[in-house]
Amino acid sequence: METLCSSTPGDGTSSPKEADATVSPGKNSSDDDGDDGSNTYPEDLKFYHLLGYPDYDSFFQGLREELFDGYVTHLAGRLRPIADGDNVKQFCDLCCAWPQYLSARGLILPEIIVSLVSHNALRCTRAVLQRTAPQLRGYEVDLNVRHLYGFAPLHVAAEAFNVDMVQLLLRHGASANIHTKGPKVIEGLLPLHVAVQNAAIHKYLEDHWADGDPVENLIFLLCLPEMVRLLVSPSASNKFIYISYYYLFTQFFSYYSQKMFLDTTRLIAKHTDNIADEIWNYIDSNKLVPASILLLAAQKQLRDRVSGSKVSALTGFCSVKSRINAAALALHREALAMVKEGKNGRALKQMKHKKGLLDTADAILDIVLQAGEALERYIQTN
Repeated sequence: METLCSSTPGDGTSSPKEADATVSPGKNSSDDDGDDGSNTYPEDLKFYHLLGYPDYDSFFQGLREELFDGYVTHLAGRLRPIADGDNVKQFCDLCCAWPQYLSARGLILPEIIVSLVSHNALRCTRAVLQRTAPQLRGYEVDLNVRHLYGFAPLHVAAEAFNVDMVQLLLRHGASANIHTKGPKVIEGLLPLHVAVQNAAIHKYLEDHWADGDPVENLIFLLCLPEMVRLLVSPSASNKFIYISYYYLFTQFFSYYSQKMFLDTTRLIAKHTDNIADEIWNYIDSNKLVPASILLLAAQKQLRDRVSGSKVSALTGFCSVKSRINAAALALHREALAMVKEGKNGRALKQMKHKKGLLDTADAILDIVLQAGEALERYIQTN
């Protein structure tokens, strides 16, 4: 599976593949993507210069890194088996034995929470968030402070499809709109992206389909014949769509709509802003499998009116469809202009391929719009 890190982020010690550094200790961070770290502080900078740091931020970032090194050296290895067993008593005893590596300025280290989340240690995570144990009283928790490597606990829960953990984190203030950020992870990922993209690169698809293969192969792999029985008998006007895309959802439901995949994605999508934009971004990037997963998982939201829209009847489905149509029309006009100029090379072929992808995306959208609720009932029942 595509991960945030090059190895499992479970114990907070592994190095991510490609994005983010956490905020400075003691800062309360929801999503601070607009903060470039250039805030000014009233403290005399000479103090930090004497310590070898240019400013407040770099000073506390240095302390943060020292604390992280101590956590890795002394706490991470001891925490791992405790998290595996989800033993609250042992976890509290560990915190009592190593308090110097538990928090930064009273805020429990995100690395500790990430380690618990990655091991699906629900009881321990709940103990930290509720701080009912005497050893944890007096500490604060901010689930939107990023791990030193740039991701939040909710990214890790999404990566592992831990539905119960996702619910717990959201209930205690985790934001579904926080992005990965920094030089050590893939930047700009929402928890939703992590869940959707990991579902889309399931081993079955990796073994049978790759970028560049014919789209028809992907459609075949995403097919489930049992789904066709759920569709209302198509009228003469829409029969072609159902026949042409008979295979569309085949392997999709046998491999992706296992409840842990769709339930996790659905739950995170419910708390994520601008779902129609996210679906369109996948379509515009030629990522039809992630787009299909998100269409199914977020279809209830897509049937609602788009917030802030001047058109009262505009739903998320309408928003995505209008963008598909606009992109297809723009491609058609561009292709006509190229033909008139006598151009007939690679660029024109790429445009035709893109138009085919847009047509396929439009058909997928229509299927989910017309039959998605029946498909959803089937998933929940079976």
